[in-house]
Amino acid sequence: SPSILDASSPSSCLVLWSSSFAPYCAAFVFQNSQKRSSRNFAVTSASARAAAPEDEYDVVVIGSGVGGLSCAGCLASAGLRVLVLESHDSAGGAAHDWEIGGYRFESGPSLYAGLSGDRSPNPLAHVFDAVGERPEWIRYDRWGTHLPEGSLMHDAVGSEDFLRKLAACGGPDAGEQWDRLMRRVVPLGEAIFRLPSAAVRMDPWVALTMGRYLPALADVLIKAGGPAKLEMPFSDLLDEEDITDPFIRNWLDMICFLLQGATTRDAPVTLMAYMLTDFYKPGVVLDYPRGGSRAIVDALVRGVTKHDGCRVELNAHVAELLVEDGRAAGVRTRDGRTLRARRAVVSNADAWSTRRLVDAATAPDLAAQLDARLARVERCDSFLHLHLGIDGAGLPVAPSAEFPAQWASLDGWAAGVDAPRNLVLVSMASLLDPSLAPPGCHVLHAYVPATEPYADWEGMDRASPEYKRKKEEAAGVLWAAIERQIPDVRERAQITLIGTPLTHERFLRRDKGTYGPFLRPKDGMLDGQATCLEGFLCCGDSTFPGIGMPAVAASGMICANTIVSVADHWKMLDKIRLPE
Repeated sequence: SPSILDASSPSSCLVLWSSSFAPYCAAFVFQNSQKRSSRNFAVTSASARAAAPEDEYDVVVIGSGVGGLSCAGCLASAGLRVLVLESHDSAGGAAHDWEIGGYRFESGPSLYAGLSGDRSPNPLAHVFDAVGERPEWIRYDRWGTHLPEGSLMHDAVGSEDFLRKLAACGGPDAGEQWDRLMRRVVPLGEAIFRLPSAAVRMDPWVALTMGRYLPALADVLIKAGGPAKLEMPFSDLLDEEDITDPFIRNWLDMICFLLQGATTRDAPVTLMAYMLTDFYKPGVVLDYPRGGSRAIVDALVRGVTKHDGCRVELNAHVAELLVEDGRAAGVRTRDGRTLRARRAVVSNADAWSTRRLVDAATAPDLAAQLDARLARVERCDSFLHLHLGIDGAGLPVAPSAEFPAQWASLDGWAAGVDAPRNLVLVSMASLLDPSLAPPGCHVLHAYVPATEPYADWEGMDRASPEYKRKKEEAAGVLWAAIERQIPDVRERAQITLIGTPLTHERFLRRDKGTYGPFLRPKDGMLDGQATCLEGFLCCGDSTFPGIGMPAVAASGMICANTIVSVADHWKMLDKIRLPE
């Protein structure tokens, strides 16, 4: 079930990131107690496969999204021989990028936090700790907003500038209401920081690994007010605290939607407590990887391929899960290869794509289980994208209060932040890292955050004049969001790429172009990484709450934890650097 600051495994763009993943761990434990790659790393392309005669590995991972790479890197660090199979020509899933004319375009992530410090509660940071690789981070402190109340008003991250925004946009007691809310959520958020999702595994030994953090787990349950409060909709907490100021409620709906993929009505308290505590703590900054999202993917790939016998294969299309003697035994590729797995197969494909890999004749129980899981969830909507390479003459070369590197553009509150084409996010990443565009130029990405219905595009011929006209018309809202800061952007454009839900489906391997599955708090939690078939696990946005890289990184690490021994899991936890 989806979650400002990043994109999920095969998901796609929003990606602002967030997520209180630790509370999920607490809920999990409680419930179970009761019942194109030209880079300098060893990535294998199709033409080089003949040089690798061995076709048996400890673990085969299907998909090189951030979840799959996190899983593979943790396993490789524990000494297992791992093969990652990626159907695209670039690793990274929704975080992959591509280059045209010196412009580096990113398909997903644009906003990150909690990754540049030495200690962090962010699960992606914990994966970097475990695999011993990390990108170089650029720090900055501003995320711009163009709202009905005004544009670019007090947009520095952290509490100080936000209180100024409240004074300008909220009612007479907005500040007091905000203080009351933060007094409620910050103690829970701080407790969550000390409970890492890295401690979770999908077997009974979780009692031992989570037991290592028993005081933190107890503190989370106490601060939440009991297990039932962990997954309570955040809107219920707002009602309990009598938070009635319209601007606060609207603002939280927007932040919640960007961070969790749902408004406050459908996002759990724990995820929002984590996010608000982290986003408004003293000294908070935003992070951007030098080199763009590619730097994150490269670091994760290095975490796999630096180990002997471990590989990432591109253009490797998996056709079928092999099942022998009642367990997952490997995979068969579309080109006829059989690749065996001694210990496990992990799918980082989305839930619908994973189901298509399973033959009900050879794994009837697994097929039935996956069908039941799909029946429980809804599909999030899809995206519109506008990627631009523009002439930067006369434009800023560094972000500022008057010209931030990223901004949100909202038409109006009344329709709802989740209404189609009402909210647009824009990232001008070359303001942070000039290497992403040619000298004197800038690269931009504008998109609607999973609010574009796939049904409006389904069945269209991408080569037809009708489709092209519809694309140009749909992109109007994206152009308008950019024009709020660059009025002459259309005249400056040197490269223009428009993406629709069909583009999203095709290039990001997303079933019906979806951002991922959605499950409301009242309907329970996602089913996790384990399955009924021995040796088969799943990771990615279909298995862990929240959206973005932190959520999928957590899911991949949990898969790896479940496969390795408790002793190796414990050693990995020794590497994790939590906030003190």
